[in-house]
Amino acid sequence: MPTSPEKKPFSGKFANLPSPPAILIELIDSCNDPEVSVSKLADIIRKDASVSSKVISAANSPFYRQWQEISDLQRLLVVLGMRNVRTIAINSAVKQFFGQLGKQMGRTVDRIWYHSLVCAYCARALAELTTYTSPEEAYLAGLLHRLGQLALLQAYPDAYQKILDEHLSDDALSMAEREIAGFSSPEVAAELIDRWELRSFLSDAVLYQHEPAEQLLDGSHLVKLVNLASHLTRFEKTPDNETLERADLLLGLNQSIVEKLLNESQEKSNTAARSLGIALPSEKSDPKAQSHQEALGERIKQAALFGNNLDSAPEKSDLPMTLQQIQSDLDLLFGLKQSCFLLHNDDSGKLQPFDPRLTDDNLLEGIEFSTEADRSLAAKAFNSQQTLHSFDASADEPFPVGDRQLARYVRSDDLLYLPLTSQQQRIGVIAIGLTESVWHALEEQESLLQLFAKEAAQTLIRQRDMADSQQQVIEEERAAFHLEARKVVHEANNPLGIINNYLHILGMKLGEGHEAQEEIDIIKEEIDRVGKIILRMRDIPEGLEQQERTVDINQLISDLDKLFQSSLFPSNNISSTLDLDGKIPAIRTQRSHMKQILTNLVKNAVEAMEQGGNLIITTRDNAYLNGKAFVEIQIVDDGPGIPKEIMQQLFTPVTSTKDSSHSGLGLAIVKNLIDELSGHISCTSNPGQGTRFQLYLPRTGSAT
Repeated sequence: MPTSPEKKPFSGKFANLPSPPAILIELIDSCNDPEVSVSKLADIIRKDASVSSKVISAANSPFYRQWQEISDLQRLLVVLGMRNVRTIAINSAVKQFFGQLGKQMGRTVDRIWYHSLVCAYCARALAELTTYTSPEEAYLAGLLHRLGQLALLQAYPDAYQKILDEHLSDDALSMAEREIAGFSSPEVAAELIDRWELRSFLSDAVLYQHEPAEQLLDGSHLVKLVNLASHLTRFEKTPDNETLERADLLLGLNQSIVEKLLNESQEKSNTAARSLGIALPSEKSDPKAQSHQEALGERIKQAALFGNNLDSAPEKSDLPMTLQQIQSDLDLLFGLKQSCFLLHNDDSGKLQPFDPRLTDDNLLEGIEFSTEADRSLAAKAFNSQQTLHSFDASADEPFPVGDRQLARYVRSDDLLYLPLTSQQQRIGVIAIGLTESVWHALEEQESLLQLFAKEAAQTLIRQRDMADSQQQVIEEERAAFHLEARKVVHEANNPLGIINNYLHILGMKLGEGHEAQEEIDIIKEEIDRVGKIILRMRDIPEGLEQQERTVDINQLISDLDKLFQSSLFPSNNISSTLDLDGKIPAIRTQRSHMKQILTNLVKNAVEAMEQGGNLIITTRDNAYLNGKAFVEIQIVDDGPGIPKEIMQQLFTPVTSTKDSSHSGLGLAIVKNLIDELSGHISCTSNPGQGTRFQLYLPRTGSAT
């Protein structure tokens, strides 16, 4: 019989895990920037599993360890110090550059990196939604979930590259990994993490990422988060039914919430990839890949290393990428490196700062320039459509504080404001940090700068028009989807309701003791499952959901009630009554959030009424709370009520009165979603007298 490949020893094999060259370049350059902050370094390191693992490992070594906590990368960097972080970065670069990472392997590293980043963002979003105590720990666990693949790729480059190219299923991949290494990639990653001796279930989360959901019901919250997040990363848009069922079973989340979370995580990862010149998994190899490898060699040769921008060409319909390209062109044409944009918001009449490089973006929050008066130099440049600079300010007319803060943001004492105007359309201004001497050197090129700004404005106008056109197409698709979804649900609900009624009649005729009752119960359960699938079909795809402006609350409640009438209610002997205020207007809110909220509360009520009961849902317009008008929704059941000790911690994720795989999470999720909608929720309950939930949704955004 054939012999299996020789298994190489585990210990010491995985010290040089590969990273995308662009990330190492950015990290080395930042380490050599005397003004770099710890938070910026942490943001760079968070992008990559390989560098993160090296930092965590070093900071938790016996020499440096001051605590056994890995939830905050910034604290770990403080422990290590800048010199050691720089050493880690350069050592990684040297090993990778002289290891002659092949072109195809580099592409594979990019794919592993991208999926790791999406998983990290998904895990953190799930942690925040379900009130997990340490979202940063969930992020790191997601980032490291494919650490074992990087290790195997480094140890067995040719053999493991061939395995990954086959795109095997989880089970087949684990079997192939064991044939060449004796371990699966999750086992390798868990072993590496265990060596850091952390007080965390992080290694378990990585180890059990492929486990069936049913095996995790009693596992830790972190394990569930990473398991679901790792499965979500396999899909570009809509997860399959198995993954959606996993989301419902583990965390009680519906399709709309899951798709929204996945979409946002992918957008963040796409932005990071493009800023580094890394091709997305669905794209062809980026021509910058080879130049990044060459640049990595240059960094190694230099004694003093300083930064180069890694801007990638923007897509026409992507505003941040378009603005980023304008910044790059300013640098290439005029040597103006420090800039950001002030874009005019037509609704508010204000100039709002925007930096597409996404560095220190939090510093810009809250800074706005009103254009109703020339009280700032930014507003004056916008209103007059003139190029203005701060060093001409007189003692009688000092440089305003808002302008000064923007100057500090671009790391300059002075600013040049360059208006963005074309075809009589005013887009905003470019804020450029420069000194008076630099401006005097550029004065002869002022007309060229203005021409550049005009061309940039035309590009932004075309980009905006394209986005408007795309939005119109999306809204048309949304309307068509709504119509088709309503047809499908209407056609499916009728036969489901009839089947349920006849099953109930048949069960009564046969009697409780009849041997066929077990089969009838199974049929009812399957009808319940069909109802849940239809519930997901009703969800609006994420791309369309973002365009939705208003929600008809009464219609949403009626639709859900019809669905539950043909699935959940009959099988649990529940009678429902709707008392809906027809005067309630459509309000501005998120349909996916409202559907998740109502579904969770109804399911909780049904599960509480184990012997059956009555459920009443009412709506009321103009319910005033603290002097503000709200739309009120009440969900009332006549179940056993909620014990006093549970009521005291009702919306925390540890409390529950039912035995469920995601027990205790439902109301915590409801509270988080209500908070996101700027609403309020309250509950009154007495043992033996039922429970009443009251929801208050802001009415101020209602359509007129």
